[in-house]
Amino acid sequence: MKKMLSLLLLALVATGIHIAKSQSSSPDIYTYQNGDLWKYSLNAGTAMPLTQSGYNGGPVLSPDGRSIAFLEAAPSFVSDFNAGVVRRTAGTPPADIWILDIAAQSLTKIADQSGASSAGYLRSVPAWSPDSRQLAWLQIDPQVQTLEGASLQVYSLDTGATASLANDVSLGYQESDIRVPGLRWGAGGIARMLFVFLYGNQSPFLFLEVFNPTNGTRRQFNLELASDQSNLASDFMWADHLGQSVLLLRIGDHWDLLNPLDGSRSRLTDAPRLKNRFLTGALELIPTAVSNERGGWEFHWRAVSGGQLYDTGYISRDVDVNRQPALSSDGSQMAWHNGERVSAWRLGMLTEARALASDAVTYNAFPIPGPVSLVWAPMEWVASGAVAAIQTAPASDTNPGICALEPQLSPGQQAVVSPGLANRVRTAASINAEVVGRIQAGEVVTVTQGPVCAGGYYWYLVQGAGFSGWTVEGIDGDYWLLYHIDCANSPPIRLGKGMVAAVSAGEANNIRDGAGTQGATILGRMSAGANFVISGYPECDADGRRWFPIQYNQIDGWTAAGQGSEYWIEPAPSQATG
Repeated sequence: MKKMLSLLLLALVATGIHIAKSQSSSPDIYTYQNGDLWKYSLNAGTAMPLTQSGYNGGPVLSPDGRSIAFLEAAPSFVSDFNAGVVRRTAGTPPADIWILDIAAQSLTKIADQSGASSAGYLRSVPAWSPDSRQLAWLQIDPQVQTLEGASLQVYSLDTGATASLANDVSLGYQESDIRVPGLRWGAGGIARMLFVFLYGNQSPFLFLEVFNPTNGTRRQFNLELASDQSNLASDFMWADHLGQSVLLLRIGDHWDLLNPLDGSRSRLTDAPRLKNRFLTGALELIPTAVSNERGGWEFHWRAVSGGQLYDTGYISRDVDVNRQPALSSDGSQMAWHNGERVSAWRLGMLTEARALASDAVTYNAFPIPGPVSLVWAPMEWVASGAVAAIQTAPASDTNPGICALEPQLSPGQQAVVSPGLANRVRTAASINAEVVGRIQAGEVVTVTQGPVCAGGYYWYLVQGAGFSGWTVEGIDGDYWLLYHIDCANSPPIRLGKGMVAAVSAGEANNIRDGAGTQGATILGRMSAGANFVISGYPECDADGRRWFPIQYNQIDGWTAAGQGSEYWIEPAPSQATG
C-alpha cells in the first residue's frame, strides 16, 4: 500500500481583492493557431502570427486586459524531439513562459529552463492574480523532483522576480506521462484539482485545493468522488455568487458551488453566466447542457440580452479553458475557436456569417502546452440563481470508533517517518487544518500529545527541528509514523508495532528469546519470504543491531532487523510504502 497522496490544506484570504477597472480597448482577438500565438482582426478578417516557433500554447488574458501569458515548449526540447532524441509524449513538455504586452506588442520571457536538469521544467498553464500584477504556475523537474515535490511558482510583474510559494505540491495520480494540472487564481486564492489513489490502485479521490497566495498555506476539500466517477467535476473556475467569491464545479448537467472558506457545497438551480468583467447590462453567455447521442453532454451557448435568449450557434463538448468563448470589450459580440478558424456572433448575425475564415489553418503541432483557446476582453463567471445545500461544512470527527488503525505511539516517545512519502504537519488534528510543514521520510520527531482520532485517522502532536504540529500515524494497516530507537549498527527503521513483515531474500533469520545473540537461545528459523507480525517496540543489542519482538507460527521471540546498511527483514509486500 502507498501513503496517502497529498491531503493538503490552507488558510486562505477571506475577502476579495480590488481589481483596477481598466482594460485594453483593442478590437483584436488573440488565439492559438498553427502552434503559435496569432492576432486576428475581426474587422479585416485576417490573422497574423505573433510567434513563430510552432510550439506555443495559450493565450491567458490578464484580468485588466493589458497582457497575455502563454507557454512555449522549450526550444532545446523541440530540437531534441525533432531530431528523434526525445520520445513522443502525451504529457506536459518542458516549457517556457512568455508575457505579451498588448499595447506595445512586445514579448518578454519570464521563465526559461535555467537551472533545470536535462529533463527540463514541466510547467502548468499560468494563472493571473486578480490585480494582474502576478502570475502563478506549478513546476516540476521530473529528473530531480518527485511527484510529491512540485513547486508553486509566483512571478511579480512589479519586481520581475519569481518566488517559490510552496515546494511540496503533489501532482497526484499520473500515468506514464506527467500532466501538470492548471491553476485558477481568484479572490479566494490559487486553486487546482488533485486526483489521487489513496491506497494502491483502489479508491480514487478528487480534491479541490486552494493556496493562500501570500504564504503558501493551503486548504483541501474532498469532492466525494463516486466509485464509478459519475460525479466527476470536469473543470472548475472562480465565480461571483451574490457578491461572494466561490468555486464553481461543472458536474454532468448541473453546477455546484463550493465555499472556499468552509468547504460547504450548494447546487445551482440555474446555469452560471459568462460576462464582460467591466460591463453590466451587456451581452452575457449561458452554457446549457444538452444530452448527446453518446449518452454524454454537449453545451449549447446561448446569449442573453435585454432579458431575451438567443442561440449563438456555438456548441462545445465541455466548458473549460480550451472551449470557452470570448466576449468583445464593448460587450456586443462573442467569438470562439472552432478548431480551424475563429467564429464570431452578434445580435442579428445570420448563421452563414458566423464562421470568419482566417488566413491560417489550425493544426496540432506537437507538443503544444495548451490551452487551445482565444481571448478578447476580460471576462468573469457570475451566478445569481438560487442554490440548494447539498453538503454542509466538513467537521472533524472525534469518534474513536471510526479509526480502525491501532495506535502504537505515546507522548514522550520518538517517532520516525517510514520510507516513501513525507508526512504533512498541520495546525490541528483535522484534514481541514492548515499545513505548516512536512516531515521527510527518515526524519525523527518527538511525540508530545496523542493519539487523537479525527476524520478516520489517529493524529499525534509532534515536535521537530523548528516546527510543531499534528500529523497522521497511518491508515488501513499502513503505518507512516513509526516508533524510533537509534541503533548504531542498523539500517534506518522501516517497521513498527502491528505491521506484517517478511524475511528478505537470502539467508534465513533466527528467532531468539531475547534482543541479541549473547545469552539468547534460538527458538526457530524463518526462511526468506516468510511473513510474521511485529508485536512490540524494537531494542538495541550490545553490537548496535536493532531487534524486533515478533510472532511467527506460534513462536513469540525476537529477530534482528539487519546490520550496517543491510536489511534482513522488510515490510511485507502488501504493506510496502512509498
